[in-house]
Amino acid sequence: MKLICTFLFSGFLFLNGYAQKEENKTATGKNAFIEKHKQQLAIKLSFTNNTEFFQIYQQNQGYTIKPNTSIKTNLIFSYRAFLFGIGYSPRFIPGNDDEQQKGRSKIFWTGTNVNLPHWTQHLEYTKIKGFYFHSSSNLLQSGSKDANYTKLPDLNYTRISGYTAYKLNPNFSFSAIETQTERQLKSAGSLVPTFVYRYYIIDDKKELSPNNSSQKSNNLSLSLQLGYFYTWVVNKSFFVSAGAATGGGIIHTNLETRFYTTRYKTITNYAVFRAKAMLAAGYNADRFFTGIQLTGNLEEYKQQKTTATLNENFQFQLYAGYRFDAPKFLRSIFIE
Repeated sequence: MKLICTFLFSGFLFLNGYAQKEENKTATGKNAFIEKHKQQLAIKLSFTNNTEFFQIYQQNQGYTIKPNTSIKTNLIFSYRAFLFGIGYSPRFIPGNDDEQQKGRSKIFWTGTNVNLPHWTQHLEYTKIKGFYFHSSSNLLQSGSKDANYTKLPDLNYTRISGYTAYKLNPNFSFSAIETQTERQLKSAGSLVPTFVYRYYIIDDKKELSPNNSSQKSNNLSLSLQLGYFYTWVVNKSFFVSAGAATGGGIIHTNLETRFYTTRYKTITNYAVFRAKAMLAAGYNADRFFTGIQLTGNLEEYKQQKTTATLNENFQFQLYAGYRFDAPKFLRSIFIE
């Protein structure tokens, strides 16, 4: 895990330095499609329901494992290629105030983006501690909304994920939609082949006894997608973006089942199908920006007679932010 993190971080330092050289070659002035905010530090506050959860369907049974966060608040700081975010779940929002039934979840994430004229590179790290489990069919039979919740306080989820996308049209900006570190000044769209990768660990760290067991799985997901995205721009500040992508790949899983005195390992490989649709709209001026983004995701793979579905969900993000002049110590780090 440490070796993977070191390798990825070193690669991003190299890409960021290369990106600075390439940025100087992009068009500026009246003919520019993209405006880069290289000397500004952006702070963004967002409300989102985007959290990792797992659904398993077997015959007529449906199972869900998810963190206890209906709505999450993110405070995000971004400068050039680097992003840092802090996630928090306010208890005053309905669905976030039921720790007694579903337990408590802690979520942390951070990420980075590197943008070249044609290439976009994204990487993020997520860690979640504390989940709950319920069976949807049993809930319907019982007639009680919270009768079958089971707390999983020792269940940990760690993920390093990202994508490498190639824009056939360099005048289209992903960052203007997703991180707001750029502005799309003129309407543009592009066909976008994307390599998506995710390494994640699901680890039940409860203390073992002669009467229980636990599992830990190391998973590597690799897939290729092809999509098309377009941004309509009005008066350089108002925008509407839409797009869709689909593809497939493989998931490699190393599962360790732990008993009190013995351990067993199982290695499996599955084909995975992925699909994504996105719609966004907002206002992105020189300093202030705000907007909403809606995303539908589907990632599915079949395990014998069981179909496990990850991220079969509808996500929204409502955000607002402001760009400040970056402090001198930040500007001095990057040489133009």
